[in-house]
Amino acid sequence: MSSAQFPSIAVIADAHFHDLYGDYDFAGVEVSGLRMTARRLTDTVRSTRVFNESYFALRTALDKVVQRGIHQVILLGDYSDDGQVSTLGALGRLLDGYSEKHGLIFTAVPGNHDIFGPKGRHHAKRLLNPDGTYTIVASDSAFIDEDADGMVVTDKMYCEGYPQGLQMLPDLGFFRRSSDIHWETPFGQDDAPGKRVYPVRSADGTNDYQLMDASYLVEPVPGLWLLMIDANVFVPRDGDFERGDSGAFVDSTNAGWNGMLDHKRFVIDWMQDVATRAKNKGKMLLTFSHYPMLDALDGTHGDEGHLIGNTSAVKRTPSSEVAATMMDAGIRIHFSGHLHVNDTARVEKGSSWLINIAVPSLVAFPPAFKVVSFEERGLQVETIGIDEQIIDQTLNDQYRTEINLTGKMVGTMLDAADYGAFISEHVDQLVVHRYLRREWPKDIARILPMLTLGDLLTLSLIEQPVDIDATIILVHAERGRPETIVKIQALLADTDTGLEQFDKMTAQELLGDWYRLRMGSEMALDRISAARLKIYRVLIDIFAGSNAMTTGGAQAQFALMLRMMERYLSGLPSRNFIIDPATGRIEKV
Repeated sequence: MSSAQFPSIAVIADAHFHDLYGDYDFAGVEVSGLRMTARRLTDTVRSTRVFNESYFALRTALDKVVQRGIHQVILLGDYSDDGQVSTLGALGRLLDGYSEKHGLIFTAVPGNHDIFGPKGRHHAKRLLNPDGTYTIVASDSAFIDEDADGMVVTDKMYCEGYPQGLQMLPDLGFFRRSSDIHWETPFGQDDAPGKRVYPVRSADGTNDYQLMDASYLVEPVPGLWLLMIDANVFVPRDGDFERGDSGAFVDSTNAGWNGMLDHKRFVIDWMQDVATRAKNKGKMLLTFSHYPMLDALDGTHGDEGHLIGNTSAVKRTPSSEVAATMMDAGIRIHFSGHLHVNDTARVEKGSSWLINIAVPSLVAFPPAFKVVSFEERGLQVETIGIDEQIIDQTLNDQYRTEINLTGKMVGTMLDAADYGAFISEHVDQLVVHRYLRREWPKDIARILPMLTLGDLLTLSLIEQPVDIDATIILVHAERGRPETIVKIQALLADTDTGLEQFDKMTAQELLGDWYRLRMGSEMALDRISAARLKIYRVLIDIFAGSNAMTTGGAQAQFALMLRMMERYLSGLPSRNFIIDPATGRIEKV
C-alpha cells in the first residue's frame, strides 16, 4: 500500500475528560433525574484547562471525526481528568460506544494526568453543591479544606498506577489487539505487564523498583507504523518512604524527554531499531508521545527565563540533546501534547531533521485537534477547531449560582456565545487569576493593568534605565513634555496609527493576546482583530528598533516581552500544512 492510500488519522491531545454526571459517591446537583458532579468555576479560572466542558468537548471532537469518515484516532495522553477510577470507567464506556457504533479504533499513550508510578496516588476535587457551596470529594480523608461545606471519601477518586491504570482501558493499544497487523514493545512481543519492566533506583540507593513501561509499536494498516512512546518518567526519591507511596517518586510532569535521556535509554535504543527496520521495510513511521521533543514555544524559553523566571514552561523545554538524540535514532515526525499549545517546530543537523507537531488541547485555547492525511505530495496536517460547540445552559446556571455566592470575578465567561468564546475569555481570566499572581514578577504584575500601550511607546524613548516600580510616575511625567509627544508622533508617522489608539489598550490586555499567540500561534489570529494586531506589530517594531534592550530596566523587560510576542507571530505553519517526508520541508496550505 502506498502512503497516499493510508487512511486519515485524527490526533487528539489532552482531552482531560471529566465525567460531569459521574459516580463519585457524591449527591451533586440534580438535573432531570441525573446527578451533575461539576467542578467549580472558581477553580477553573486558576487552571490551565477548563474542567466540566471536557465532558462535551471530547464528544464534539469525536463527532467531527465520525463526520469526516475517519476511523483511526490517536489519544496523546491526558485523556482523563486525573486518572480517577470512576473517570477512567466512564471514559472507557464513552470510547467503547464510538467504537461499537462508528467503528473508531483508539490508540493511545499515557500522560502525566492518567496514571502514577507503581501504585497510583490520591486525589481530591471540589464539586459543586446546589446552593453554590462545594463538597470536597477525595480518595483519602487526610485532605483538609476548611472552607468546604462537606467531605466525601471514596476510592472512586483514586488514580491507579501501572499497570492497573492501563488495564482499565484495555482497548487503547497498550495491549495487543486481534486487529493489529504487528505489535511489539521494547521488551519483545509479550504484552504481559510483568514482561515489560525496567529497574529504577534513587540516587542514595535506598529505593529501587521494577516499573512498567507502556511503549509499543503498532501496525494498524499494512505499511503504517505508529510508534507510541510512554514518556512518563518516575524517578525514586532519596530517603525513607512507604513502599510504592506516591511521595517516593518525582512527578513526571516536568521531566518529559529530558528525563527519558537519563532514565529510559532502553526505549530510545529500541526506537532507533524500529526506525531502521521501518526504513529497510518501506514502512511509514510516525511517532507519538505526550511530551514534546522540541521547544514548542518558538525558541523563547531563554527570554522567558530572563523576563519571568524559571516557569513551568522553561522547566519543560526539551534540551538540544533530545533533538540530537532523536535525529540520530532516525525519528523524523513526532506528535506531542502536554503543553496545551498549537505549534510546529523543526530542527536539522546535516541531512537529518526532526519535526515536532504540538497538538492543542480540547480544553484550553485554542480548543482543537489534528487530522493527518497521506497525500501524494506529502503528509498533510489539518487543525480542526471545536469553537462552535454550544454552551450547556444547565452548567452555566450552576456557575451563576456559585459566582453569586462567592463574588468571584470571571469576566465575560458566562456570557460567551459559544465554546470558542468561553475558552478565549478563559485566557484573560488566567492572566488575572494565575499568571500575574503566580508566575510574573510582582513588580511587573502590579503595573501592567495601569500602563497603556501609549505609555509603552513613551517608555521606549526614555534613554536612561527606568526601575519597574517608578515606571508609572516617570512615563506620565515624560508624556507631559511637548517634545515627547512630537517624538511619538514621529515614531507613528508612517504607521497609519495614532497615539489615541495605543492609549485605548492596557498592557494587561496585550498580555491576554500575548498568551493567545503563545498557545495558539496562527490560530490565535481568529480571536485578535486586525486593528489590534496592527497596533501590536507597530509596538513590536518600535521596541525592536530602539535601544531598549541595551538600556536595561523596564525598557529591556518590555522589549523581551515584545520580542517573544514577535516570535509567536512568526513561527512555522501550524494550522494547515504539508510535510515532505523525504526532506522535512514544511509548506503552508
